[in-house]
Amino acid sequence: MAVVCATALASSPVLLAPATTAGASGAATTSARAATPHLIATLTKKTIRVQGADDLRAGRAHLEVRGRGIVEFVTFDKGYDVADFTEDINTYGAKNDLKALKRAINKSTIIGGLSGGSGTIVFPKPGAYTPFSLGNRGLVTGKTLVVDGPKRSSKAPRTDGNILAKDGPSWGGASQLPSKGRFQFKNKADQPHFVAMQQVAEGTTVDQVLESLQSEQQGPPPWALAGSLETGTLSPGRSMTVDYDLPAGQYAVLCFFPDPKMGGMPHAAMGMIEMIHLT
Repeated sequence: MAVVCATALASSPVLLAPATTAGASGAATTSARAATPHLIATLTKKTIRVQGADDLRAGRAHLEVRGRGIVEFVTFDKGYDVADFTEDINTYGAKNDLKALKRAINKSTIIGGLSGGSGTIVFPKPGAYTPFSLGNRGLVTGKTLVVDGPKRSSKAPRTDGNILAKDGPSWGGASQLPSKGRFQFKNKADQPHFVAMQQVAEGTTVDQVLESLQSEQQGPPPWALAGSLETGTLSPGRSMTVDYDLPAGQYAVLCFFPDPKMGGMPHAAMGMIEMIHLT
């Protein structure tokens, strides 16, 4: 499903309903003002085609994703490239090779992305950024984008509340949000995280969700309802805003990114679950 953690997600009993489209936008910093570019990323089984990337500059960019799956963007440390990243992610998925997972995490910065629909992301600085998507068949990548400077300035979008990923791993931020709006997702932890929101029956507890995750039961758990969304992954210190439109009710907020310190266990199975209400 999303990012480097797709292998862990595939084995999870949660997020059983079709994901609601959500848009994401990163927080901006200053410099010369210019028109915000519009990127269209089309995901196919074999590649990702990105339109509108000519003369792309650092800063915010509107992103529209077409196709089934999440399209995200990643930049790499010097001496590490898209071929290394692909090999490490696929090796981890095939063999649960934690060294490969750690290498991919330590040598890359993931800046988020979208699962269908549109929104905005932020390219934090000039450099090379590669679109990628991870699914059941492994990692799919597209042509690397060259992002120039100086950084474009744009106004930070209004939000209705925050969802914070913290060390533990755990969640912080709002306990209630409107059913349609925008929240800021910020990763304040020392590992990558993403937000998965799953509608649950009113009164469902964290312990009930955790028990279902740890039981490896087959089929939908009795508390799972229709509404859901999933964001792209953020590396530590990154943030983005997410536009959403979901049925009102109670939701479990989870992250399934595999923890390299715990044998690749998904964060949600370690207790990274929080209840929130959309009203």
